[in-house]
Amino acid sequence: MTTFLSSRRAWGATALAVLLGVVVLGATAVKFAPPGSSVAVWWPAAGLAVAFLLVSGPDRRRAAVFVAGVLVASGLANYYGGRPPLVAAAFGVANALEAFVVHRLMTRGGRRPRLASMDDLFRLLAAALAGALTFGVLAGLVVTVGLHSTFFPTAYAVTASHAAAVLVIGPLGIAVVTPRVRAFGLEDVAQMVLVVGVTLWVFRQGQGLPLAFLPLPTLAWAATRQGLRAVAAQLITVGVLAVYGTSTGGGPFAFAGTRADVRPETVGALTQAFLVTAAITTLSLAVASTQRRRAIAELRTEGQFTAVVLDTAATAIVVVDTEGRIGRLNRTAASWIGRHEDELVGLEAAQTFPIAEGRDALVRRFAGLRDHDFPETDEQEWVTPEGRRRNIVWSNRWLTDELGRRSHLVKTGVDVTESRAALERERRVVEELTALDQTKNDFVSSVSHELRTPLASVLGYTEMLEDGAAGELTSRQGELVARIDRNGRRLLELIEDLLVNSRIESGQLDLDLRRCDLADVVAHAWDGLRPLSERRDLDLSIDVDRKPVWVRGDPAALERVTMNLLSNAVKFTPDGGSVEVSLEVGNGHAAPARTASDGVDGSAAPDGRCARLVVRDSGIGIPSADLEKVFRRFYRSKTATDQAIQGTGLGLSIVRAIVEGHGGTIEVVSAPGAGATFTVTLPALPVGAAS
Repeated sequence: MTTFLSSRRAWGATALAVLLGVVVLGATAVKFAPPGSSVAVWWPAAGLAVAFLLVSGPDRRRAAVFVAGVLVASGLANYYGGRPPLVAAAFGVANALEAFVVHRLMTRGGRRPRLASMDDLFRLLAAALAGALTFGVLAGLVVTVGLHSTFFPTAYAVTASHAAAVLVIGPLGIAVVTPRVRAFGLEDVAQMVLVVGVTLWVFRQGQGLPLAFLPLPTLAWAATRQGLRAVAAQLITVGVLAVYGTSTGGGPFAFAGTRADVRPETVGALTQAFLVTAAITTLSLAVASTQRRRAIAELRTEGQFTAVVLDTAATAIVVVDTEGRIGRLNRTAASWIGRHEDELVGLEAAQTFPIAEGRDALVRRFAGLRDHDFPETDEQEWVTPEGRRRNIVWSNRWLTDELGRRSHLVKTGVDVTESRAALERERRVVEELTALDQTKNDFVSSVSHELRTPLASVLGYTEMLEDGAAGELTSRQGELVARIDRNGRRLLELIEDLLVNSRIESGQLDLDLRRCDLADVVAHAWDGLRPLSERRDLDLSIDVDRKPVWVRGDPAALERVTMNLLSNAVKFTPDGGSVEVSLEVGNGHAAPARTASDGVDGSAAPDGRCARLVVRDSGIGIPSADLEKVFRRFYRSKTATDQAIQGTGLGLSIVRAIVEGHGGTIEVVSAPGAGATFTVTLPALPVGAAS
């Protein structure tokens, strides 16, 4: 229905048909008003209008258009029913306001009207009462002013009339979009015949016995067995038959009006009270039955889900009652025990669990289960029917009843046999790898030491040759000796890098931290750069104030850091480029330097001052993907590899280790073709710190 009404044309055509129905029903209700009454016994037009608004949903624009139509249609209905024009127009306004109030309350918050819970039913009752009171007050004023009647009898009569109409017919607007509970069958035919027959008999001509309650059990039958659609249709049927019978003098209410001289408005109010009672009773039962069916369906689904989860779980799940008997278990637990699940339910857990030893302790643990604490986790060794031993770790949790008393113990077991074996294998592998790594470090350290001694001798004899100890060298001989010296020193630097890296890996990077002038360290490193750059076409610049920059550090290690960064800058910058180094003191967030072994305080200045060493070049740059990797040991970027630039990939890893050993940080900013900028930040000592 809602899909059909989603079309603007379909909605408009349906709205016109409903408004025509409002005119017809309204005029008919006025015609059937009891003699001497200024109001109708029932106003089904109000219920029809509300039903259409409810099925239309929370669309405020469409609701406003339809409410305006209700104003016109209701006014015409009252006019055709014989009301004076002004009175008819006033009733039209009252009916429109009633429909507006009910729709606004039912769709508050943009929700679609429904009857799925008792809260929804209470909302419908409140909306129907609010709308009926709105119409009742306005109708009482209209008849008092326009028809010279009394206010209160009219007000309470029409309030009951409209409340009954909305409660009896309004749910139809919700029911048409509610799914059918079950297929229509013989039971439904019998129930409908019974409810129609009983209602016709109760409200027939000449029937004066107070039996107005008889249709209620038949409506309750529909409410408990059928869906909201059938209930809404039968409520409308009972309402039409009861009002028609009462209007034509049949039934107990009309009988009271003729025999007990009861006012016509009172007869109408009694009829509406019957309809309201029938609607509230039937809708309450229908909603409760709907909730019950939904709860049963959810329980069935949850039960099926639980069964599937239990049976397919790789863990063992056993539920034990307070007497220590198995209440339920899953397929995994049964397979570990070696029997079918159905055979195990009801047996004592202590006698059933195939534990390897200590059954007496297990029996004592399960005895008096309700009154004793059970460990949150415990471990047992089980022996499977195949003779295989399993190490089972159990998690134990209690279920409690509504009074908070323990009812069942849920044991969830995990077989850790394989995982423990795997952990043991991994532990042995780690130990072997650790030993292998230590052997490698020892080998590298030993070889490096062994190589350094003869290499130092080679470099020493090279210097003697250059100094003419073996006679004057020719230019060709001098060139060859210089090449030997240059490559020997490269090899010596590599050996030194390997030794430092070995000490770093073994945690033996001993730094001689003391008060030192970082500016002097940078100046010495800059002087050492000259042999590397003298044959290069580079623009070299240094911005280091000769004013001391005091830090707590190892001068030799810091010079190694500076020299490494400068040599990298020269190495990765093509001819015609530039290399800059600067040193400044400012505010920063470097960590305090590590305390020296001699116990001298190594904390940064109280004002958080830091020394920043910046080495900037205009070289080939570093790809963004490599920025996080350049400080790894033996890592070389793809750019350096492609351009065959010499290096081992140890320099920057050593730089970072030394900087962090001083409580500092190092950062790099670079992009391909845009050069690189390395920034070392170290905590500066307070001015006047002791040496």
